[in-house]
Amino acid sequence: MKTTEWILTLMLSYVALLLAIAWVSRLKPGITLHDKLCPNNFRMLNYLHAIGITVMLIIPFMAMPLPVFPLSFPDKLSVAQTGGFLVCFFMIAFLPWRKFSDTSHKPEYNFSALPPILLYGSLRLLFLVSYEWFFRGLLLTSVSLLLGLTWSIIINLLLYTLIHFQKSKKEIVGCLPFGLLVCLFTVWWQSVWPAIIFHLQIAIIHEWPTLQKFVSPQKQATI
Repeated sequence: MKTTEWILTLMLSYVALLLAIAWVSRLKPGITLHDKLCPNNFRMLNYLHAIGITVMLIIPFMAMPLPVFPLSFPDKLSVAQTGGFLVCFFMIAFLPWRKFSDTSHKPEYNFSALPPILLYGSLRLLFLVSYEWFFRGLLLTSVSLLLGLTWSIIINLLLYTLIHFQKSKKEIVGCLPFGLLVCLFTVWWQSVWPAIIFHLQIAIIHEWPTLQKFVSPQKQATI
């Protein structure tokens, strides 16, 4: 398959993912915001993650075998690569992130909330890995072959920011520096693992405090 045809296939997957997010956001406005996490929304979010994983992996796979090299870990890392990664990792960990919490309801502790949370966490993990592989692995690499690295990064940033249309303004603006960071690390490491780790790190920082409130009786006392 030619590079242009492959990129068109990836764009078809992107449009399908964008439409899926728009559909879910229309059914339940605000559901994709971190502060709207609650057991009643987990089922819809699980559907969204399952659809996202499918369109980001299955549709491209139907066109041609997916390259696995972006998921390979570098055989050897330089001191600069390791140091740069650690600096960014700790900066993300200690930046004063806004604490997301849903104040529209008071979650009740019960064990029945645990299974949907575990399913949500598992699908969320697979979704984010697929997400970075798709954006920084498949899209970034493919477009760079056709248009060069600079334009590939610019297009990647635009597509990445656009797909966050349902998020808050602060998060949409934050997509630009974060998207640039993970693109540069992907190129520098020749691997999407830095992007995956950074994205998972931010997801945990944002979502874990909210999820804890549904399964921890100790956290209920603070609500």
